[in-house]
Amino acid sequence: MRELFARILRDGKRLALASSAKEDELASCKRIAKIDGLVQEETSADNTERSKLHPDTFQAALKRLGDVAPRDAIFGDTPHSAEAASKAGLRTIGLPSSRGAVEDLRAAGCIATYLDAVDLLAHYDALPLAGQK
Repeated sequence: MRELFARILRDGKRLALASSAKEDELASCKRIAKIDGLVQEETSADNTERSKLHPDTFQAALKRLGDVAPRDAIFGDTPHSAEAASKAGLRTIGLPSSRGAVEDLRAAGCIATYLDAVDLLAHYDALPLAGQK
């Protein structure tokens, strides 16, 4: 995950972490994913009234980024999160996990799916917004 985030930053993009986890859980997740220091903005369940299946977390992340329009942002995760992100106007990329198969991600509106962060990084140049500043 760290390599993927570093690649995104090298491309001149900014990263916001939007999670339905509580703030203390989010800090632990960042350590486990080894992405400490790579995320410019973040939102957690502590920053919004609603999270799962609601766009609030993603809207809060976009607000923290300031000048990023929803159409210029991409989010990647589980089917429930993909549904919520699309309600906020974001395009979504799916990464199958124990919580969602490829078919579920596509049904939730993902514009692309990848096996994992390594697969996504390998195909980074083909992603929507790749190369754009």
